[in-house]
Amino acid sequence: MMLTKSIVLIGMPGSGKSTVGKALARKYDVDFCDTDNLIIENTGESLQDTLDRLGRDGFLEEERQALLGYTPSKPQVIATGGSVVLHDDAMQHLKSIGTVIFLDADLPLIKKRLWNIDTRGIVFNSNEDDVIGVYREREPLYYKYSDARVHIRGKRIANIIDAIDAIVEK
Repeated sequence: MMLTKSIVLIGMPGSGKSTVGKALARKYDVDFCDTDNLIIENTGESLQDTLDRLGRDGFLEEERQALLGYTPSKPQVIATGGSVVLHDDAMQHLKSIGTVIFLDADLPLIKKRLWNIDTRGIVFNSNEDDVIGVYREREPLYYKYSDARVHIRGKRIANIIDAIDAIVEK
C-alpha cells in the first residue's frame, strides 16, 4: 500500500514512537522524521542540553518553531517529541499534513521504559517534576489531537504496525 498522506505518531516519552516509526517507514518505503532531531539540528546540541540552556518555556518554543517550519514534500512517517501536544498550532499543522496516531502506553510501562529520565530531555510540567505529572498533563491532549489510538501494552511491533495499517487504510 502506498501512503497518500503522512503518518504522525504522538505519545508519551518511552511509548515507542521512534521504534514504531522507523519500522513503519521501512514497510511503506518512505522517509522517517523524528522531530526531536529537528531540534537537535537547529540547536547543535542534545535535547537535554537545550532544555538545560533554555529552560522549559524556551525549549517548548524551540520545539514549536521546528514543527511549524516542517512540511514534508511527500508522505512520510513522523515521530514527534512527547511534548508536541503542548502546542495547539503545531498540532493543527501536523494534523493538516497527516493522520495523527496516539501510541497509548500506560503509566507502568512508561515508568519502566524511562530509566534515563534525567538525561532524556523530557519537558516536565511547571508544577511537578516526575513522569506521573507529565502523564497527567499530556494524556488528555493526546486524546484531543489524535485521529486514532493504538494501545501498545503487550503488543509486538508487528501487531502495532498492523493496527496502524488498519487505521491508514480506512
